[in-house]
Amino acid sequence: MKIVRHSRIQNRKVKRVNLQSQQFSLSNAKAYLGRLMDKAGRGEAVYIVKGQRRFILQPAPEIDPIPLRPAGYFAQAYSREEIREENRLAKASVIRVPQDLE
Repeated sequence: MKIVRHSRIQNRKVKRVNLQSQQFSLSNAKAYLGRLMDKAGRGEAVYIVKGQRRFILQPAPEIDPIPLRPAGYFAQAYSREEIREENRLAKASVIRVPQDLE
């Protein structure tokens, strides 16, 4: 009895994707995401299509870091009277557990 081995690679059809295109299906975009990100990073338009909806892949601008504020930055923002009033209202707004449940 002969054993015939078929290579799975030979039976598989390789689908070529035109990366020069501007529009890609979602499954192709997943497979070539790194290359598409490079393309979008160069300023080229890259559209990803899912059903009837189109999405655009584009680089986002860098976020500026939030500056550190020195100690005491908000010290003059509230007066002592305003702080006392805020603390009094915060204490009054707490829902306490009923005595019989403790």
